Amino acid sequence: MAKQTEQPKPPTQFGIFYPRGYVVVAFSTAEDAQRMQWSLIEGGYAEDDVKLLDTQRVLEGASADLEQLNPLVRALGAEAQATESHRAGAEAGHTFVVAYAPSDLETGRVMNVARRIGYLKAQKYDRFSVTDL
Repeated sequence: MAKQTEQPKPPTQFGIFYPRGYVVVAFSTAEDAQRMQWSLIEGGYAEDDVKLLDTQRVLEGASADLEQLNPLVRALGAEAQATESHRAGAEAGHTFVVAYAPSDLETGRVMNVARRIGYLKAQKYDRFSVTDL
């Protein structure tokens, strides 16, 4: 019998996408996002720690999250603002890289690569905050 493979559920907080310990970087083209992904992998990152999220996936996920979001969380949380930003980027055709960077040093390394390639927007998801980089 063939083994079923399931996509792991994305990390959430308050029911909305929240990849704690990760940096989410938006690029204007899929090619730039792929260059970012491969640059990090070639620099020593594990493939599981650097994911490429295409426009359609981000658009569908962000829209679904925002539709079911609790109004209190929408009013008070940075999660909603970050998700709205991702949806707007996806609507504009951006491609996203999600890279594991739990420390400031690793965040700096990820951002050095992103700056070299030319990113549009980046956000770091920490325990209680989402920070624009």
